[in-house]
Amino acid sequence: MHFASNIEVGESVIDPGKYYQNNVSNTLNLLDAMVRHGVKKFIFSSTAAIFGEPSSALIDEKHPKQPINPYGRSKLMVEQALEDYEIAHGLESVCLRYFNAAGADIDGELG
Repeated sequence: MHFASNIEVGESVIDPGKYYQNNVSNTLNLLDAMVRHGVKKFIFSSTAAIFGEPSSALIDEKHPKQPINPYGRSKLMVEQALEDYEIAHGLESVCLRYFNAAGADIDGELG
């Protein structure tokens, strides 16, 4: 299970390299190590940010994936790499996508 990443949308716009290095490059390093050691199952913590601005109220797997910031793009890149790793190495994966349905605490204590 891979839940480690940088996740701040605003920061990703200011410092995109940090997000591509950690979220993409480091994940590729992890995937390569898994392949070397024969690990065949992978759970990836992704994000609904891969969809960008929704074109409909209901979002399913057929919804266009058009991220609008480096954070969302970095997560989508990993999802695409996972498809290639499955074809090349038999590494099966599932992507969990989170939505912020309630927003953050106005006092900044949560979210």
